[in-house]
Amino acid sequence: MQYKNILLLALLSIFSYFPLSAQEHSHRGDFDIEAFKQKRAEFIIEKVNLTDAEAKAFIPLTNELMDKRFELNRAIRKESRELRKKSNKTNADYERLLEASSSVKIKEAQLEQEYLQKFKKVLSAEKIYRYKQAETQYMKELVGNRSDKERSKRK
Repeated sequence: MQYKNILLLALLSIFSYFPLSAQEHSHRGDFDIEAFKQKRAEFIIEKVNLTDAEAKAFIPLTNELMDKRFELNRAIRKESRELRKKSNKTNADYERLLEASSSVKIKEAQLEQEYLQKFKKVLSAEKIYRYKQAETQYMKELVGNRSDKERSKRK
């Protein structure tokens, strides 16, 4: 369970770099969402061993899911930033943030279920399982590379 929470926080921190609208902006600072999606797609295609037909049907679904997760978490990120800036934080402020966060987790679980059904129409259960492993591996590598870069900048 703790591993899932750590992974979720890592994903949320990565998604916080996404532009406000991925369709309208391809860059935010030095983060290029389209390049990110392309590298992620290549990684998934290779690790899951998707055929061209499977990739054409599946990768857009994974991008859709990622965009919807980002949108779900947008309000939480905003509230969290506002709370950090606030000098006189109250228990009610924290309570509101915790409740909103809990609600988003429930909505994300529902979204996962919805997309699992969509994925099943395109891929076998084995490939969906391998996709989930590949997604986790990609995010771990991305977070690891980011941490390495930040450490080297501090030296």
